[in-house]
Amino acid sequence: MTDEAPGRAGMTEADFTYLDRLASAAADSGLYGSGAKVKAQLLMKLIYGRDLAIPVSAALSAIDIYDGKMELSSNLIAALLEAHPHYAYAIVETSDERCEIEFFKDERSVGKAKFDAADAATAGLAGTDYYRHFPSDMFFARAITRGARRYCPGLGRGVAIYATGELAKRTPEPTAVAGANNGRAGMANAARDAHEPRVTPKDRQRIRAIGAEAKLSDAELFNVLVVAAGCEPVKNEQRAARQLDRALQCLPVSLLAKVTVALQQRRAAVAATTNGRDPHAGVPDDADR
Repeated sequence: MTDEAPGRAGMTEADFTYLDRLASAAADSGLYGSGAKVKAQLLMKLIYGRDLAIPVSAALSAIDIYDGKMELSSNLIAALLEAHPHYAYAIVETSDERCEIEFFKDERSVGKAKFDAADAATAGLAGTDYYRHFPSDMFFARAITRGARRYCPGLGRGVAIYATGELAKRTPEPTAVAGANNGRAGMANAARDAHEPRVTPKDRQRIRAIGAEAKLSDAELFNVLVVAAGCEPVKNEQRAARQLDRALQCLPVSLLAKVTVALQQRRAAVAATTNGRDPHAGVPDDADR
């Protein structure tokens, strides 16, 4: 009985041509960054995804490349375990203090893996904003990855499984710009006071609506939030887009006005370009519309 996942090891010329066309379309969409190597990197993701029977959309959005190695999101690793004919996992404990996961092969327990505050300190993660605000998410990501490598070697079909950000020894969702004041961690840093209220669902919906009127992509909208928080924009568009939902959830009320003005300016610039007038002539407030 094989331990391998239900992927495919061999590849025909037709298979490669198909994946190459998918990579070209994804690169042309502009959703996954820009540059001469984007298509090749997307193709590598698709090839790895094919080998592990990962859907195309998941391969493009949930696989990262760091230093020549593949990193998978913790959700994707969990999904691979759930779909595998022989491997399975069960959460023994999860909290803001630790996460412990038990792993099974053919319904027989083969071991447990844990990740806790002490592990985070040893790995140099305890000082990050992600750890301070989302410790249980971090612990789960590292515990399920640690266990998958130890007890489920067939899951990656011979390739070691790493969680997103693990190779960089940073947070589970690293940004392309190094440092703690970037991306989603930067948004959390802007709302560091646990008692500072976040924007409401209605506010988030309005932000998205203005962003759509300004013809901003998810990555561009995310960077509007990041800049408003006084952080450096994230250059990797794929990672920026993936962090938008969490950034909106973390957005403090104190930044709402600044974000709204920035979006209104972008919207006015689009309208001015469309109507052929000076984009700096003035920005109408939503109340005047």
